[in-house]
Amino acid sequence: MGKSKRRSRGKQSLNVTSNCVSDTIKSERSDLNSTNLKTMDVTSEGEAIEVYDSTPIFVEGALGTPFPETPVKPMAKKNKRQEERWPERSDGNASILSAIRELSAKHDETFKKIATIEMTTDSTSKMLESLSSTVHQLVLDVGQHSETLKCLDGEIKTLKEENKSLRAGLYECRRYSWRWLLKLHGVKERAGEDVRRVVIDIFGKMAPDVRDSLNDGVDIAHRLGPARDDGKARAIIVLFSFRRVRDGIWRAERRCKYLEDNSLRLTEPLSPEDRAAREKLWPLVKAARDAGKKASFRSSFALIDGKKHFFSDVK
Repeated sequence: MGKSKRRSRGKQSLNVTSNCVSDTIKSERSDLNSTNLKTMDVTSEGEAIEVYDSTPIFVEGALGTPFPETPVKPMAKKNKRQEERWPERSDGNASILSAIRELSAKHDETFKKIATIEMTTDSTSKMLESLSSTVHQLVLDVGQHSETLKCLDGEIKTLKEENKSLRAGLYECRRYSWRWLLKLHGVKERAGEDVRRVVIDIFGKMAPDVRDSLNDGVDIAHRLGPARDDGKARAIIVLFSFRRVRDGIWRAERRCKYLEDNSLRLTEPLSPEDRAAREKLWPLVKAARDAGKKASFRSSFALIDGKKHFFSDVK
């Protein structure tokens, strides 16, 4: 009875011990089986992936018998196509990097060009602003000059009118001074002659009514120009002191018998302006005389049938 109880207790303790060892081994095996070993693998497309190896680790237990192997799916073998793709992928990456560097260099060069263009644009803008300011100033100056030119134009017109008036006054003064003169033609020249005395004698015979005034009335008398080689007598210019004496002699000249008998001629000397005017008017006067009209000269104009014709009217 006692021995059987002791045997049953020994068996129970042995079973308990075996169960504990078995549970421990199972727990360790479960922990080891749950541990995944990470490795690298390549897919069929040539991509590298991480693979966890779940192959259980067998530990010999206290019983001394190995655990049965758990069936595991074998790893896929790398085919030649996958092995060949790795260098192609490396070459492709190098080409991409090279293209990226080339694009980056072109990008930098483009940015430099853009920066240069911006600098040129800024410089051009500044130049345009300067030119715009200059043009604006020139426009203002032109406006001022236009006003100045208008004022000057008015002053020039005034000066022209004044000049015209002054010239007319000068011509009239010169013409008036020439009205104190008479010119005597046809008097023979003699050596050592007193030209003034010869003139007074001739005028006394022409106009007996002014004979007594001739000595004071005749101021200067002399011949014009140098002696001529052909022997012809030079004309005598006579300046009178009194206008009334001069006009009396001039009136006596008309149809003077003494002048005709001695082949003498008395004329009015003309100023350069009157001479030019008469030369211009002479064709008009001659045509009027040929047509039977009464035409003559009066100072700087021609009188045809009582109508005055000035040299400015002749084209």
